[in-house]
Order: sequence, then C-alpha cells, then structure tokens
Amino acid sequence: MSRTTTPLSDAACRTAKPRDRAYKLFDGDGLYLYVQPNGRKGWRMRYVKPDGKEGLTSFGNYPVISLIEARAKRLEVKRLLMQGIDPVENKRIAKIEAEVKGRTFEDVARDWHGEMSARWTPGHSKNVLRRLQTYVFPNIGARSILDLDTHDLLQPLEPTMSARAFSR
Repeated sequence: MSRTTTPLSDAACRTAKPRDRAYKLFDGDGLYLYVQPNGRKGWRMRYVKPDGKEGLTSFGNYPVISLIEARAKRLEVKRLLMQGIDPVENKRIAKIEAEVKGRTFEDVARDWHGEMSARWTPGHSKNVLRRLQTYVFPNIGARSILDLDTHDLLQPLEPTMSARAFSR
C-alpha cells in the first residue's frame, strides 16, 4: 500500500529553517522542497523515466517559484512522462534548438573555421576561408542551420568538387 503524503502549505515552505544537513519537505507525487544548510530552498522532483530509470529534475528556488507554480510544473512533467518523453532530455533538446535556431550556416562555418585554424598553418586556414566565402557562403551562408539537410550542403560543393577546387 502506498503512503499518502500531506501536501505542503505555503506557510510550511516559508518557515522551513536551515539545519546542519540538507533535508526535504515532501509535497507528494515526487515533488519536494530541498532545504540546504545555507538556507537556500529549491523545488525538485523525482520521477521514473520512460526507460525505467530514476530521474531528477529541478524547478527553481523558493520563493521565486511558488508552491502553486511548482505543482503546475509537476503536472507538466507527469504529462510528458505519460507521452513517453523524458522531461529533462526534452528540456535539453529544446535549449539546444533555441540556441541553434537563429544561427546561419555561415555563423556555424566561421565558428568551425576559428576552432580549426589553431590546427592548421596560416596559409591553409586562409585558403579554406577563401573557398568557403567564394563557393559556399553565397549559396547557403544566410540559411538557418536547422533548415539545411545533406542535399543542401552538397549542392554548392558539387561544381567545386568536379573542378577540384578543394583538393591540393
């Protein structure tokens, strides 16, 4: 038989005092307020991932995230789990997509070139950048990186590969 947990009240959250060791105040369905020795209070939730392993997510600190908001976030996590989606993985993917969304191919290519330049000779680095500027950026440089597929990437390279512009 499962244990029933008395739901937290806002007063209980507000008056929770720090102790020598961190402790948890449970609200039920995996949600709890984690009270640290330094006085910081944060909302956390334990859950079972779709693959059967245990997961842990955090919703932010109390009182910035209220008890009502934490409960709403708990419901959202439960909704995702019912659909077979790991909420932490879903959040990570959404964050990556948001970072990449506004980036163009030229932005990504220039970042790559900057990282690779340390491994290359100055002459080779200059040649690669010039070839990108001449053959690739005019065709796909302004397009969003999310909109490109393999065919889009190969298309501007085909004429130059046949002309052997990228070979030494």
